[in-house]
Amino acid sequence: MRNEKFLCLALAILAITAAMAGCLQASPATPGPSAAPGAGITFADGNSNVITIPKTADRIISTNSDCTEMLIAIGAADKIVGVSETVMDTPALMALLPPDVKSIGSWSSPSLETILSLRPDVVICYTYSTFPSNLDMLVAYNITIVALDCYKLGALESDARTLGVITGNKQQADEYASFFDRYLKLVQGRTRDLDLAKMPTVYWEGYSDYSTVSGTSGGNIMIGTAGGNNVAGNYSTSYPQVSAEWVVYQDPAYIFKSIAAANVTSIDDFRRLQADVAGRPGFRLVEAVKSDNVYVMSGAFASGARSMIGLLYVAKILHPDLFADVDPQQVLAEYAQKFLPGADRVLYIYPDIG
Repeated sequence: MRNEKFLCLALAILAITAAMAGCLQASPATPGPSAAPGAGITFADGNSNVITIPKTADRIISTNSDCTEMLIAIGAADKIVGVSETVMDTPALMALLPPDVKSIGSWSSPSLETILSLRPDVVICYTYSTFPSNLDMLVAYNITIVALDCYKLGALESDARTLGVITGNKQQADEYASFFDRYLKLVQGRTRDLDLAKMPTVYWEGYSDYSTVSGTSGGNIMIGTAGGNNVAGNYSTSYPQVSAEWVVYQDPAYIFKSIAAANVTSIDDFRRLQADVAGRPGFRLVEAVKSDNVYVMSGAFASGARSMIGLLYVAKILHPDLFADVDPQQVLAEYAQKFLPGADRVLYIYPDIG
């Protein structure tokens, strides 16, 4: 999923350009929905662009797979007309989308023909990325572009409420935001005053080998919120590239390795990846490997609408005594019942902590 995020700066930059044509109006304020009759609906997106649409959006294209799940979670699946190939390849999400939803192709080179043919009220994307050369056509056709991440712990609540304004599903969005906020505050309340020197050290790896997290990345935020000390936390970039030697030198007490949800077909996929990580050159000397604290986590838990459940798992792994009364699997069942049917029938983390 993370690779999709490289599309979004393109759309976000285009959105700023479109402001000259009246598609967006920049403002330092963050308004709520407009109440004046005929004035349309005004809101701020994740890049603080203030956007006005004439009415709630009934036709949405989501290039952002995390946003697609959040739209489903707030009961707006019926408004989605186009999604990226990533979503098309995710059966759990496709089962909850309209049968006629169309693929816009790759997030990095979407079909402009398809986008225009779907006549979207809005196109939603991540807040940052590189700049594909063909997307200036969206501005030429006056497409309304909205930048929302829908994957970072610190912004999930506000992103959900913004989607509620865009779709008109404000009550359902508030329910999701409250659900998320309840568990986020539970974790924050128990880890906030921990001494950094006593926090267990963590090496967090993305889908690519030795790609770790720092800065404003979702993984870094999750580690810190869960009461961990990120060994890569001093890097200035959000996704620094490191080496086997660097990890061995850092000697983390815990290793978390992400796996793309679409690449998981059975528990064997988790076991194989865990063994691969633990068996890397020199890793037998790392405390996490010696203590059997190498965990493989689905990307659906590492970031996105379900990441508050991933947070509960990470917090319980790092601080079992502090979270002895918390059952992340039970919270997942609650999430599935309220927001994403079937979400609790999938394996997300290995080994399971019980």
